Order: sequence, then structure tokens, then C-alpha cells
Amino acid sequence: MSEMILKVADGYIDMGKTAEEKENYLRSACSAWNIACLPLLQREFRIRRYIDQYRKTNQADEINCKNAEDNIRLLIKQKDRLYPDIKVQILDCKIECINGKDHVVVVSLRKN
Repeated sequence: MSEMILKVADGYIDMGKTAEEKENYLRSACSAWNIACLPLLQREFRIRRYIDQYRKTNQADEINCKNAEDNIRLLIKQKDRLYPDIKVQILDCKIECINGKDHVVVVSLRKN
């Protein structure tokens, strides 16, 4: 899963300048992945909820919210393009520094 997330979020996570910012980008990439796993009819509602929560958590203005929404939509498109048939939900994620290198760790739930 970690490799798939990195491929979907290619370059996106690296926009973070600090470890905390990178982890925030990773979390938003995982949120986009989870939204992309939903049926099409549920996605818009979940995107709206995500942006509402983003607005509250970050005290974000309309421009920041629009940028966040654009990023989420691009990540969803990328996930759909690369992994259209994988519907595994991500439960948690983090970036660990091991021997001076960042490693993405993703915990997922595969439904049977």
C-alpha cells in the first residue's frame, strides 16, 4: 500500500518543507485515496465534508480551500487512473525516519 500511495501522490508529499508538513500532505493523499474507493455517487459528499473539515481545522480562507479541493480531486483522478480496481481503505499513515531516510508507513483494511 505504501508504494501505491507514493505513486499516486508522486511529488505531492515532497511539497512539504518540514516533516510535519510532509505528513500532512501524506494524510491528505490518503484521504483522497479513501474517497476514490467510494462509489461515484458518494464522492462529492465526502469531498465536501473533507473541505469543510479542512476549513475548520486550518482556519483556511476560500483560496486555500479551493487549492485543497483541487489537490484532492487531482489525487482521486490519479488513484482512479493507476489503481481503478483496488478498493482498500487506509486507516492510518505516517512518515518514519530510518537511518536518515523517510519511509512512508500505511495501515490499511482489506475487506473480504
